[in-house]
Amino acid sequence: MSRGNGMRVCHVTTFWPNRYGFTHYLDALIKGMRANRPEKHFIAAEGDTLRADTEEYECVPCFRRDDDYVDGLARTILSFEPDIVIFQYGDDVFGMDERFVRLLDRLNEEAVPTIVNQHSIFPPHWKCKFGAWRTTGAFDREVARLASRVWVHSNVMKRHLYLRGVPEEKVVVIPHGTPIERPLDAVECKKRLGIQPDAPTVLFFGFIWHGKGLDFLLRAFKRLVARVPNAVLYVGGYVRYKKPHYMLYQKYIEGLVKLLGLSSNVRFWGDYVPDEMAPVMLSAADLVAMPYRQDYSSVSGVVHQTAGMGKLMLCSRIYKFLEVGENISQSLLVRSGDLEGWAEAMERLLLDGKKAQALKKKTRAWARSTSWENVGRMVLRVCDELAAETPRCGSAMAAG
Repeated sequence: MSRGNGMRVCHVTTFWPNRYGFTHYLDALIKGMRANRPEKHFIAAEGDTLRADTEEYECVPCFRRDDDYVDGLARTILSFEPDIVIFQYGDDVFGMDERFVRLLDRLNEEAVPTIVNQHSIFPPHWKCKFGAWRTTGAFDREVARLASRVWVHSNVMKRHLYLRGVPEEKVVVIPHGTPIERPLDAVECKKRLGIQPDAPTVLFFGFIWHGKGLDFLLRAFKRLVARVPNAVLYVGGYVRYKKPHYMLYQKYIEGLVKLLGLSSNVRFWGDYVPDEMAPVMLSAADLVAMPYRQDYSSVSGVVHQTAGMGKLMLCSRIYKFLEVGENISQSLLVRSGDLEGWAEAMERLLLDGKKAQALKKKTRAWARSTSWENVGRMVLRVCDELAAETPRCGSAMAAG
């Protein structure tokens, strides 16, 4: 039961000053939840996180992803005396092995309800380090068995879990949150990025690696330039992992720009995009392109950033972007690999003002429905249900 009148929610993930996706995600989620209930939250965080105790949250760094983190992390979680524990799960943070399963089992022994937010659902035959079968399907089934709820961001993610044997009643669908922001002046933002004010601008935003399909986008953009000669492609991102194959891809992209004769039409930011520059790039864009290639289900934070500013987007027709077609328009999805389809869609979205305005209106409506405040309300509803289902004895739990 709750101590006092509030609910004690403990989050487990990375946090500031680490600028990973989960850090930004959790920061926005806590703000969204507190917009509904201004209660203090608690964070059991990865080791490089800063210790903090504010009105909004208390954060304690207590585990490292490369260690056997179970006992130390469990002690910190239990010391918060939580009513609910929410994990922002990523295999790169917690591993896909026995450690995370043991941690869930330990919290079950203490009758602590847990919600595991799985941001990606990988194909069930992919290999991992868990169990006798060493497959992601076996790992997902065991996580779902031990967790009180598994939280995913789309119906297709829930469907993929169901097909590998996860009971439907264990899975809750809550969308990725959307930050609602007013766009800045587009002309001024284009000037800041070295783009002519009247140039139709396509933005590629985020980390650069093969799975994002930037090489394909360049080839499709070449066809667009043949029809719209002053079009600009702005690459707002960088290679995050300085490993040989990632750096080789960066060199390949730079060479491809020259080979395609696009040097005067393509601009590179070339480094990590600081938080204050993201709105500038999105405001300068007339269209945000996401030509990703991946065969697992998830959703995109960039989609929601784009929607939150009411900007147009064009995405690959893959699992990751199905929500765009379902909630805005199927015309914003084009098959990955269809060069002519991408070129035609970019031309239409950049030049057909009437169509663009109608799509922007639908985009803004979807953004409002998935605002972080609304998502926070949905998460709290699940927390309330679990708290009601899980009677707790005593006013505190032992820290072990």
